[in-house]
Amino acid sequence: MHNNKFACALLLTFLPALGLAQIVGVALDPKPILVNGDAQVAPSPPADSAVFLEFSGTNVKWLGQVFVPTSFQGPPSAVAVSADRSLGLVSASSRIDPNDPKAFAPDTRLSVIDLASVPIRVVQTIELAASPSSVAINRTGTMALAMHSADDSVSVLSIANGRVMGFEKLPMRKGSGPSAAAFNPDGKSVLISFPNGGTVGLFTVSAGKLKTPALREMSAGVWPTALSYCGSTGLAVVSNYGKVTGDADTISLLDVATAPPRVVDTVTVGPSPEGVACSSDGKYAAASVQNMSTLPEDSPFYSPTSLLVLLKVEGKRLRHIAQAPFGAWAQGVGFLDDSRTLFAQSIVDRSMHLFRIENDSLKVAAPPIVFKDGAPVAFGIAGR
Repeated sequence: MHNNKFACALLLTFLPALGLAQIVGVALDPKPILVNGDAQVAPSPPADSAVFLEFSGTNVKWLGQVFVPTSFQGPPSAVAVSADRSLGLVSASSRIDPNDPKAFAPDTRLSVIDLASVPIRVVQTIELAASPSSVAINRTGTMALAMHSADDSVSVLSIANGRVMGFEKLPMRKGSGPSAAAFNPDGKSVLISFPNGGTVGLFTVSAGKLKTPALREMSAGVWPTALSYCGSTGLAVVSNYGKVTGDADTISLLDVATAPPRVVDTVTVGPSPEGVACSSDGKYAAASVQNMSTLPEDSPFYSPTSLLVLLKVEGKRLRHIAQAPFGAWAQGVGFLDDSRTLFAQSIVDRSMHLFRIENDSLKVAAPPIVFKDGAPVAFGIAGR
Protein backbone atom coordinates (compact mmCIF):
# COMPACT_ATOMS: atom_id res chain seq x y z
CA MET A 1 0.00 0.00 0.00
CA HIS A 2 2.77 2.45 0.85
CA ASN A 3 4.57 1.59 -2.39
CA ASN A 4 1.48 2.60 -4.37
CA LYS A 5 1.25 5.88 -2.48
CA PHE A 6 4.87 6.78 -3.13
CA ALA A 7 4.70 5.89 -6.83
CA CYS A 8 1.56 7.93 -7.45
CA ALA A 9 2.77 11.01 -5.59
CA LEU A 10 6.16 10.91 -7.29
CA LEU A 11 5.08 10.29 -10.87
CA LEU A 12 2.14 12.66 -10.94
CA THR A 13 4.26 15.65 -10.01
CA PHE A 14 5.19 15.70 -13.70
CA LEU A 15 1.62 16.60 -14.70
CA PRO A 16 0.96 20.17 -15.87
CA ALA A 17 -1.02 22.44 -13.58
CA LEU A 18 -4.73 21.71 -13.76
CA GLY A 19 -6.00 24.45 -11.47
CA LEU A 20 -8.80 22.35 -9.95
CA ALA A 21 -8.90 19.74 -7.24
CA GLN A 22 -10.36 16.48 -8.43
CA ILE A 23 -10.80 13.05 -6.89
CA VAL A 24 -10.24 9.88 -8.88
CA GLY A 25 -11.18 6.53 -7.37
CA VAL A 26 -9.54 3.45 -8.89
CA ALA A 27 -10.65 -0.16 -8.42
CA LEU A 28 -7.68 -2.54 -8.19
CA ASP A 29 -8.30 -6.18 -9.05
CA PRO A 30 -5.35 -8.55 -8.39
CA LYS A 31 -7.25 -11.65 -9.54
CA PRO A 32 -7.09 -11.61 -13.37
CA ILE A 33 -4.00 -12.57 -15.34
CA LEU A 34 -3.70 -13.14 -19.07
CA VAL A 35 -2.16 -16.47 -20.11
CA ASN A 36 -1.79 -16.82 -23.87
CA GLY A 37 -5.04 -15.01 -24.51
CA ASP A 38 -6.95 -16.69 -21.68
CA ALA A 39 -8.16 -14.69 -18.67
CA GLN A 40 -7.30 -16.80 -15.63
CA VAL A 41 -7.33 -16.45 -11.85
CA ALA A 42 -3.94 -15.53 -10.43
CA PRO A 43 -2.59 -18.02 -7.87
CA SER A 44 -3.14 -16.81 -4.30
CA PRO A 45 -3.95 -13.19 -5.20
CA PRO A 46 -3.93 -10.51 -2.47
CA ALA A 47 -7.11 -8.79 -1.38
CA ASP A 48 -9.08 -6.56 -3.76
CA SER A 49 -8.90 -2.85 -3.03
CA ALA A 50 -9.68 0.68 -4.21
CA VAL A 51 -7.44 3.73 -4.01
CA PHE A 52 -8.52 7.38 -4.01
CA LEU A 53 -6.34 10.26 -5.22
CA GLU A 54 -6.90 14.01 -5.25
CA PHE A 55 -5.41 15.93 -8.16
CA SER A 56 -4.68 19.63 -7.47
CA GLY A 57 -2.45 21.48 -9.86
CA THR A 58 0.85 19.63 -10.12
CA ASN A 59 0.33 17.98 -6.73
CA VAL A 60 -1.48 14.77 -5.95
CA LYS A 61 -2.70 13.97 -2.48
CA TRP A 62 -3.03 10.32 -1.54
CA LEU A 63 -6.39 10.02 0.22
CA GLY A 64 -6.09 6.35 1.03
CA GLN A 65 -6.77 2.77 0.16
CA VAL A 66 -9.59 0.50 1.30
CA PHE A 67 -9.96 -3.23 0.91
CA VAL A 68 -13.23 -3.82 -0.91
CA PRO A 69 -14.45 -6.38 -3.48
CA THR A 70 -13.66 -5.39 -7.08
CA SER A 71 -13.89 -7.07 -10.47
CA PHE A 72 -12.48 -6.68 -13.96
CA GLN A 73 -15.64 -8.12 -15.50
CA GLY A 74 -18.10 -5.56 -16.84
CA PRO A 75 -17.58 -1.99 -18.07
CA PRO A 76 -14.82 0.04 -16.36
CA SER A 77 -17.38 2.12 -14.45
CA ALA A 78 -17.61 0.09 -11.24
CA VAL A 79 -16.50 3.09 -9.13
CA ALA A 80 -18.51 6.27 -8.49
CA VAL A 81 -17.49 9.38 -6.54
CA SER A 82 -19.99 11.98 -5.38
CA ALA A 83 -19.58 15.50 -6.77
CA ASP A 84 -18.93 16.87 -3.26
CA ARG A 85 -16.10 14.30 -2.95
CA SER A 86 -17.43 12.89 0.31
CA LEU A 87 -18.63 9.46 -0.83
CA GLY A 88 -17.30 6.60 -2.93
CA LEU A 89 -19.12 3.54 -4.23
CA VAL A 90 -17.44 0.40 -5.57
CA SER A 91 -19.31 -2.56 -7.06
CA ALA A 92 -18.04 -6.08 -7.76
CA SER A 93 -19.57 -8.21 -10.49
CA SER A 94 -17.50 -11.34 -9.83
CA ARG A 95 -15.26 -13.04 -7.31
CA ILE A 96 -13.24 -16.23 -7.10
CA ASP A 97 -15.59 -19.20 -7.08
CA PRO A 98 -15.56 -20.62 -3.52
CA ASN A 99 -15.90 -24.11 -5.02
CA ASP A 100 -13.18 -23.67 -7.64
CA PRO A 101 -10.19 -21.39 -6.94
CA LYS A 102 -9.38 -21.30 -10.67
CA ALA A 103 -12.77 -19.94 -11.76
CA PHE A 104 -14.86 -16.80 -11.35
CA ALA A 105 -18.38 -16.67 -9.94
CA PRO A 106 -20.96 -13.87 -9.60
CA ASP A 107 -20.56 -11.45 -6.73
CA THR A 108 -23.34 -9.33 -5.22
CA ARG A 109 -21.56 -6.66 -3.15
CA LEU A 110 -21.41 -2.89 -3.30
CA SER A 111 -19.13 -1.01 -0.89
CA VAL A 112 -19.82 2.47 0.50
CA ILE A 113 -16.70 4.49 1.40
CA ASP A 114 -16.56 7.61 3.56
CA LEU A 115 -14.03 9.85 1.78
CA ALA A 116 -14.41 12.68 4.30
CA SER A 117 -13.08 10.65 7.23
CA VAL A 118 -9.37 10.44 8.04
CA PRO A 119 -8.41 7.80 7.17
CA ILE A 120 -11.02 7.00 4.56
CA ARG A 121 -13.06 3.97 5.57
CA VAL A 122 -15.69 1.52 4.41
CA VAL A 123 -18.95 2.29 6.19
CA GLN A 124 -21.32 -0.16 4.49
CA THR A 125 -21.33 -3.33 2.42
CA ILE A 126 -24.62 -3.77 0.58
CA GLU A 127 -25.80 -7.09 -0.83
CA LEU A 128 -27.49 -6.52 -4.19
CA ALA A 129 -28.64 -8.79 -7.01
CA ALA A 130 -26.14 -10.90 -8.95
CA SER A 131 -23.21 -9.26 -10.73
CA PRO A 132 -23.47 -5.49 -10.11
CA SER A 133 -21.24 -4.72 -13.09
CA SER A 134 -21.15 -0.93 -12.76
CA VAL A 135 -22.41 1.93 -10.63
CA ALA A 136 -23.33 5.58 -11.25
CA ILE A 137 -24.25 8.39 -8.85
CA ASN A 138 -26.17 11.58 -9.57
CA ARG A 139 -24.60 15.01 -9.14
CA THR A 140 -26.42 15.75 -5.87
CA GLY A 141 -25.20 12.49 -4.35
CA THR A 142 -28.71 11.39 -3.37
CA MET A 143 -29.26 8.55 -5.82
CA ALA A 144 -27.19 5.80 -7.39
CA LEU A 145 -27.82 3.04 -9.91
CA ALA A 146 -26.13 -0.36 -10.05
CA MET A 147 -26.44 -2.41 -13.25
CA HIS A 148 -27.05 -6.17 -13.14
CA SER A 149 -26.37 -7.53 -16.61
CA ALA A 150 -26.73 -11.16 -15.53
CA ASP A 151 -29.98 -10.47 -13.71
CA ASP A 152 -31.66 -8.06 -16.19
CA SER A 153 -32.26 -5.57 -13.41
CA VAL A 154 -31.15 -2.23 -11.98
CA SER A 155 -30.70 -1.51 -8.28
CA VAL A 156 -31.92 2.00 -7.44
CA LEU A 157 -30.20 3.23 -4.27
CA SER A 158 -31.23 6.12 -2.05
CA ILE A 159 -28.35 7.97 -0.35
CA ALA A 160 -28.41 10.36 2.61
CA ASN A 161 -25.75 11.49 5.10
CA GLY A 162 -23.09 9.37 3.46
CA ARG A 163 -25.07 6.15 3.78
CA VAL A 164 -27.23 4.03 1.50
CA MET A 165 -30.62 4.35 3.14
CA GLY A 166 -32.56 1.96 0.92
CA PHE A 167 -32.72 0.42 -2.50
CA GLU A 168 -35.13 -1.33 -4.80
CA LYS A 169 -34.57 -3.85 -7.55
CA LEU A 170 -36.12 -2.63 -10.77
CA PRO A 171 -36.57 -5.30 -13.46
CA MET A 172 -35.59 -4.53 -17.05
CA ARG A 173 -36.66 -6.32 -20.21
CA LYS A 174 -35.70 -10.00 -20.11
CA GLY A 175 -32.45 -10.68 -21.90
CA SER A 176 -31.53 -6.97 -22.19
CA GLY A 177 -28.46 -7.22 -19.91
CA PRO A 178 -28.15 -3.62 -18.61
CA SER A 179 -24.45 -2.81 -18.49
CA ALA A 180 -23.63 0.83 -17.67
CA ALA A 181 -25.40 4.05 -16.71
CA ALA A 182 -24.61 7.76 -16.95
CA PHE A 183 -26.65 10.52 -15.32
CA ASN A 184 -27.39 13.66 -17.29
CA PRO A 185 -25.63 16.54 -15.45
CA ASP A 186 -29.05 18.08 -14.76
CA GLY A 187 -30.08 14.91 -12.91
CA LYS A 188 -33.40 14.66 -14.74
CA SER A 189 -32.53 11.68 -16.91
CA VAL A 190 -30.08 8.81 -17.22
CA LEU A 191 -28.68 6.75 -20.08
CA ILE A 192 -28.45 2.96 -19.69
CA SER A 193 -26.70 0.67 -22.17
CA PHE A 194 -28.25 -2.67 -23.15
CA PRO A 195 -25.57 -4.61 -25.05
CA ASN A 196 -27.68 -7.70 -25.63
CA GLY A 197 -30.19 -5.62 -27.59
CA GLY A 198 -27.70 -3.22 -29.16
CA THR A 199 -29.50 -0.20 -27.69
CA VAL A 200 -29.04 2.71 -25.28
CA GLY A 201 -32.13 3.76 -23.32
CA LEU A 202 -32.90 7.26 -22.09
CA PHE A 203 -34.88 7.15 -18.83
CA THR A 204 -36.54 9.88 -16.80
CA VAL A 205 -35.46 10.41 -13.18
CA SER A 206 -37.91 12.04 -10.79
CA ALA A 207 -37.99 12.29 -6.98
CA GLY A 208 -35.28 9.67 -6.63
CA LYS A 209 -37.09 7.21 -8.86
CA LEU A 210 -36.09 5.71 -12.18
CA LYS A 211 -39.15 5.83 -14.43
CA THR A 212 -39.79 2.93 -16.80
CA PRO A 213 -40.15 2.21 -19.63
CA ALA A 214 -37.45 4.25 -21.38
CA LEU A 215 -38.42 7.46 -23.13
CA ARG A 216 -36.62 6.00 -26.11
CA GLU A 217 -34.17 3.21 -26.90
CA MET A 218 -31.59 4.28 -29.47
CA SER A 219 -29.83 1.85 -31.78
CA ALA A 220 -26.07 2.12 -31.40
CA GLY A 221 -23.41 -0.30 -32.67
CA VAL A 222 -22.59 -3.88 -31.73
CA TRP A 223 -22.62 -4.48 -27.95
CA PRO A 224 -22.90 -0.91 -26.55
CA THR A 225 -21.46 -0.68 -23.04
CA ALA A 226 -19.57 2.27 -21.49
CA LEU A 227 -21.22 5.72 -21.51
CA SER A 228 -20.15 9.31 -20.91
CA TYR A 229 -21.89 12.68 -21.11
CA CYS A 230 -20.09 15.50 -22.92
CA GLY A 231 -20.52 18.05 -20.15
CA SER A 232 -23.72 20.09 -20.45
CA THR A 233 -23.77 20.09 -24.27
CA GLY A 234 -26.69 17.65 -24.48
CA LEU A 235 -24.43 15.11 -26.20
CA ALA A 236 -23.10 11.78 -24.93
CA VAL A 237 -20.93 8.95 -26.24
CA VAL A 238 -21.17 5.18 -26.01
CA SER A 239 -18.52 2.56 -26.79
CA ASN A 240 -19.74 -0.30 -28.97
CA TYR A 241 -17.46 -3.09 -27.77
CA GLY A 242 -18.18 -5.55 -30.57
CA LYS A 243 -17.55 -9.31 -30.53
CA VAL A 244 -13.72 -9.52 -30.27
CA THR A 245 -13.40 -11.04 -33.73
CA GLY A 246 -10.61 -8.82 -35.02
CA ASP A 247 -13.02 -6.53 -36.83
CA ALA A 248 -13.04 -2.77 -36.26
CA ASP A 249 -15.62 -1.49 -33.77
CA THR A 250 -17.17 1.89 -33.11
CA ILE A 251 -18.07 4.83 -30.86
CA SER A 252 -21.47 6.49 -31.23
CA LEU A 253 -22.48 10.09 -30.49
CA LEU A 254 -25.93 10.56 -28.96
CA ASP A 255 -27.95 13.78 -29.01
CA VAL A 256 -30.17 13.52 -25.94
CA ALA A 257 -31.26 17.17 -26.00
CA THR A 258 -33.14 16.89 -29.29
CA ALA A 259 -36.66 15.53 -29.61
CA PRO A 260 -36.71 12.65 -30.02
CA PRO A 261 -33.21 11.75 -28.74
CA ARG A 262 -31.15 9.84 -31.27
CA VAL A 263 -27.76 8.53 -32.36
CA VAL A 264 -26.34 11.24 -34.62
CA ASP A 265 -22.93 9.82 -35.57
CA THR A 266 -20.88 6.62 -35.34
CA VAL A 267 -17.16 6.34 -36.11
CA THR A 268 -14.68 3.48 -36.31
CA VAL A 269 -12.00 3.34 -33.59
CA GLY A 270 -10.58 -0.18 -33.81
CA PRO A 271 -11.24 -3.58 -32.24
CA SER A 272 -13.11 -3.63 -28.91
CA PRO A 273 -13.33 -0.17 -27.30
CA GLU A 274 -13.60 -1.08 -23.60
CA GLY A 275 -13.98 2.46 -22.22
CA VAL A 276 -15.12 5.84 -23.47
CA ALA A 277 -15.01 9.35 -22.05
CA CYS A 278 -15.98 12.85 -23.11
CA SER A 279 -14.26 16.01 -21.89
CA SER A 280 -16.26 18.31 -19.63
CA ASP A 281 -16.06 21.12 -22.19
CA GLY A 282 -17.61 18.80 -24.78
CA LYS A 283 -14.82 19.25 -27.33
CA TYR A 284 -13.12 15.85 -27.20
CA ALA A 285 -13.98 12.18 -26.74
CA ALA A 286 -11.57 9.33 -26.14
CA ALA A 287 -11.76 5.55 -26.35
CA SER A 288 -9.55 2.92 -24.71
CA VAL A 289 -9.39 0.23 -27.40
CA GLN A 290 -8.21 -3.25 -26.50
CA ASN A 291 -6.93 -3.68 -30.06
CA MET A 292 -6.81 -7.49 -29.86
CA SER A 293 -4.14 -7.30 -27.14
CA THR A 294 -6.00 -10.02 -25.21
CA LEU A 295 -5.62 -12.65 -27.93
CA PRO A 296 -3.00 -15.42 -28.07
CA GLU A 297 0.27 -14.22 -29.58
CA ASP A 298 -0.03 -16.65 -32.49
CA SER A 299 -3.38 -15.15 -33.55
CA PRO A 300 -3.23 -13.25 -36.85
CA PHE A 301 -5.16 -10.45 -35.13
CA TYR A 302 -2.88 -10.18 -32.07
CA SER A 303 -1.44 -6.81 -31.05
CA PRO A 304 0.94 -6.28 -28.09
CA THR A 305 -0.65 -2.96 -27.12
CA SER A 306 -3.99 -1.30 -26.64
CA LEU A 307 -4.80 2.04 -28.29
CA LEU A 308 -5.97 5.34 -26.90
CA VAL A 309 -8.05 6.91 -29.66
CA LEU A 310 -8.81 10.63 -29.58
CA LEU A 311 -11.89 12.05 -31.30
CA LYS A 312 -12.90 15.65 -31.81
CA VAL A 313 -16.54 16.63 -31.34
CA GLU A 314 -17.43 18.97 -34.19
CA GLY A 315 -21.05 20.04 -34.00
CA LYS A 316 -22.86 16.73 -33.94
CA ARG A 317 -20.08 14.73 -35.54
CA LEU A 318 -17.05 12.81 -34.28
CA ARG A 319 -13.71 13.03 -36.09
CA HIS A 320 -10.75 10.71 -35.43
CA ILE A 321 -7.72 12.98 -34.90
CA ALA A 322 -5.07 10.99 -33.03
CA GLN A 323 -4.17 7.70 -31.39
CA ALA A 324 -1.40 6.40 -29.14
CA PRO A 325 -0.41 2.90 -27.96
CA PHE A 326 -0.40 1.95 -24.28
CA GLY A 327 -0.47 -1.21 -22.16
CA ALA A 328 -2.32 -4.37 -23.14
CA TRP A 329 -5.88 -5.28 -22.09
CA ALA A 330 -7.30 -1.74 -21.93
CA GLN A 331 -9.88 -0.81 -19.33
CA GLY A 332 -11.17 2.69 -18.46
CA VAL A 333 -10.33 6.08 -19.93
CA GLY A 334 -11.08 9.42 -18.26
CA PHE A 335 -10.51 13.16 -18.59
CA LEU A 336 -9.35 15.41 -15.79
CA ASP A 337 -11.08 18.75 -15.26
CA ASP A 338 -8.89 20.73 -17.63
CA SER A 339 -10.39 18.67 -20.50
CA ARG A 340 -6.91 18.21 -21.97
CA THR A 341 -5.30 15.69 -19.59
CA LEU A 342 -6.53 12.12 -19.65
CA PHE A 343 -5.61 8.64 -18.45
CA ALA A 344 -6.07 5.12 -19.77
CA GLN A 345 -5.94 1.92 -17.71
CA SER A 346 -4.20 -1.37 -18.55
CA ILE A 347 -4.61 -4.70 -16.79
CA VAL A 348 -1.47 -6.40 -18.12
CA ASP A 349 1.01 -3.76 -16.94
CA ARG A 350 -1.18 -2.73 -13.96
CA SER A 351 -0.86 0.91 -14.92
CA MET A 352 -2.70 4.12 -15.61
CA HIS A 353 -1.10 5.84 -18.61
CA LEU A 354 -1.23 9.64 -18.64
CA PHE A 355 -1.63 11.69 -21.80
CA ARG A 356 -2.03 15.33 -22.77
CA ILE A 357 -3.83 16.83 -25.78
CA GLU A 358 -1.61 19.34 -27.58
CA ASN A 359 -2.59 20.79 -30.96
CA ASP A 360 -5.09 17.95 -31.45
CA SER A 361 -2.41 15.31 -30.91
CA LEU A 362 -1.67 13.01 -27.97
CA LYS A 363 1.51 13.45 -25.93
CA VAL A 364 2.70 11.39 -22.96
CA ALA A 365 2.12 13.59 -19.90
CA ALA A 366 4.06 11.55 -17.33
CA PRO A 367 5.42 8.05 -16.71
CA PRO A 368 2.67 5.46 -16.10
CA ILE A 369 1.30 5.06 -12.58
CA VAL A 370 2.06 1.46 -11.67
CA PHE A 371 -0.05 -0.16 -8.95
CA LYS A 372 1.47 -2.92 -6.84
CA ASP A 373 -1.71 -4.27 -5.32
CA GLY A 374 -3.73 -5.05 -8.44
CA ALA A 375 -4.68 -4.02 -11.93
CA PRO A 376 -6.71 -0.80 -12.40
CA VAL A 377 -9.97 -2.13 -13.83
CA ALA A 378 -12.44 0.72 -13.23
CA PHE A 379 -12.57 4.29 -12.04
CA GLY A 380 -14.87 7.01 -10.79
CA ILE A 381 -14.09 10.70 -11.06
CA ALA A 382 -15.48 13.86 -9.49
CA GLY A 383 -14.39 17.48 -9.66
CA ARG A 384 -15.53 20.72 -8.15
